[in-house]
Amino acid sequence: MQPALGYIHWDVSPFIYEGEHFAIGWYGTLWVLGLVGLLITLLVTFRHDGVPQQYAFLTFIITLVSAIFLAHLFQGLFYEWYIGADGHCHNYYFEHPLLFLDITHGGFSSHGVIVGALLAGVVSAKFLRCGVWYIVDRIMMGLFWIAVAVRVGNFINGEIYGIETSLPWGVVFGDDAYPSHPTQIYELLTYLLVMAIGWGMYLHKGKPYPAGLITGVMCSVVALLRILIEFVKLPQMRIEATWMLNMGQWLSVPMAIFGIWLCFYVLEKGTVVVAADKKKKQNKK
Repeated sequence: MQPALGYIHWDVSPFIYEGEHFAIGWYGTLWVLGLVGLLITLLVTFRHDGVPQQYAFLTFIITLVSAIFLAHLFQGLFYEWYIGADGHCHNYYFEHPLLFLDITHGGFSSHGVIVGALLAGVVSAKFLRCGVWYIVDRIMMGLFWIAVAVRVGNFINGEIYGIETSLPWGVVFGDDAYPSHPTQIYELLTYLLVMAIGWGMYLHKGKPYPAGLITGVMCSVVALLRILIEFVKLPQMRIEATWMLNMGQWLSVPMAIFGIWLCFYVLEKGTVVVAADKKKKQNKK
């Protein structure tokens, strides 16, 4: 069956360069660019707040390790299920536990990246001796550069897209016979919107928002929009076919609840934590 006419036909090589002995892929390259965006965000915000730049690099390294590990862990825990010959559900990573430590095998869960950011904030706050939410807010502002880069990579590779559509912006991926929702683009635009909200809150004039509010708003908005987008995304596992909500939606529900709870919690607490305040106090001693 020939692919549908009149739609965008996407069939691009996943490699920027493919040689005899090594290859450079779009996905990995974009991951690196996303990490650069995270580092620049930390450097800019820490400098703006009067925090020594070495703490930005330290926070970046902690976030890098935490986000990659948690993203890979979530991938294995939640996205590697399949129906075996016996008719029961099995998890490929549970059957091969060492794969949890092998980040070169399998993918990365975006929900795991966000959980990794929260963990990184807790660890980094110990070194900076400041509030956890101060650090997490700034990590979250930069973290979505990775999310944007990854979805661009998914689009280039023609993976993780949506169900069939007759909408004019439908995309025919590879050898498919029909146009599909480019859910990678939907999520990319969602992440750009969430970043704009976060930066807008950070740069607004007037009294600073309570520490943690940026994280709460970003988490709740991205989770709620992700739940909606997942309705037009193809299931990533066969076992999801009969579920009321797919795995991405089930993981987004607690994230949305957490984000909304955090907004109310920090607004009620009303604490503004700025690392620069602590630095000024130290300089006076």
